[in-house]
Amino acid sequence: MDDLFDLEAVRTLASVVKEPDGAEHLMLSDGFRHLQLRVTDGTLLDGPVRLRCTLTGLLEIDRKVPSLRRLCMCCRLRRMPRSPYPPEPQAWRWIDKLRAVDAVGSGASQRDIAVALFGQRRVGAEWSRGSDCLRLRVQRLIREGRRMVRGGYRDLLA
Repeated sequence: MDDLFDLEAVRTLASVVKEPDGAEHLMLSDGFRHLQLRVTDGTLLDGPVRLRCTLTGLLEIDRKVPSLRRLCMCCRLRRMPRSPYPPEPQAWRWIDKLRAVDAVGSGASQRDIAVALFGQRRVGAEWSRGSDCLRLRVQRLIREGRRMVRGGYRDLLA
């Protein structure tokens, strides 16, 4: 692996946004995994560059070192690495929330949503058998999904 970062080597993954103050934001993404860098001095747009990262404090080091490893792997592989991205435990719930909101927007009933999310067998066994568990769960997913759509998704980025 070369010691210089070459945007051209990862151009299919890269988007660069330039701020008014001259800083650049590089987003590397394959649609599933993302890596963002903020370049405060110089530019990535004029060819290969030597990157320098300032780390201040143990907490920042602990937080940024995995991202730096991902960047190195991305440059070496010329694609986003899979292995150093631990799965987000809440990701499936976020997906279910958004699926529920999309289904409501398309006119689906709460029962239809339950079938899509939990399966016909489970819904058939539990929906009308005296337990409101699935119905309340679907209502909660819709409510929380609407909150995400209204801007709550930003909390996921913090």
